[in-house]
Amino acid sequence: MTEHIVKVLQRSQLSHSQTDVKPFIYMHSKWLEDAIELQLFITTSNTSYKAILKHDEIRSAAEELEQPYDEFFAECKKALTMQMGLPGFDYELDEQQAQFKLWKCTGFETLYVEVSLRKVSNVHQLLDAAIECGQNLSTTIPSVATVASSQSESAASQPNELAAEYEQYIKDSKLQEKKLLKKFLLLLNSKKQRIEELERQLERHRNTAADTDTDVEDVQPENENTDDDSDFGGATQALTQKEAMQE
Repeated sequence: MTEHIVKVLQRSQLSHSQTDVKPFIYMHSKWLEDAIELQLFITTSNTSYKAILKHDEIRSAAEELEQPYDEFFAECKKALTMQMGLPGFDYELDEQQAQFKLWKCTGFETLYVEVSLRKVSNVHQLLDAAIECGQNLSTTIPSVATVASSQSESAASQPNELAAEYEQYIKDSKLQEKKLLKKFLLLLNSKKQRIEELERQLERHRNTAADTDTDVEDVQPENENTDDDSDFGGATQALTQKEAMQE
């Protein structure tokens, strides 16, 4: 079994309104006898995923593309274990479809690998794997040859550097999240104070309207007069002959 920790560039299409920020995928792979265990972390959404790619699936892809299995497998492994990716390959992580795709782009696009993903809640799991991988490489007994020894030290330092970079990215993301949360709380408190002020103004307006209605009710009976009262004491009108006969 071999393990690899790499960082590759996520395949994306840049629109006119989109900020030119390079999205990366941190990828940890375990190469077992019959399958490949993948752990992926994408920086655009700070989300981790897991997947299992079986060797039989790679064999089926090689047959569909009419390529020798050994050469096809070696090319896939090189593409999935090289830092910053193998030139001529694109790495796509589709979060909506929950799929990871490996494309070979040489004049035209060829789909090499397509595997379903499962979301993982623990974003630090890949960091732990990177640290463990670095420790395992650092404890490996170097070859007697000087060249092989230097290569072993270089290989051991890469996962450690990548783990440190990944850990720093997680810290920066958490710090940015705290800053955004603080701004949101300040905005929420401001809105809350504004709502309380409007409620007080509305209550004062209701009290003022109620006092006005009470004053009107107190004054109105003094000004009310019935029709009989208004006619009492008025000038006497002479009855016509017709009205007198009717009475």
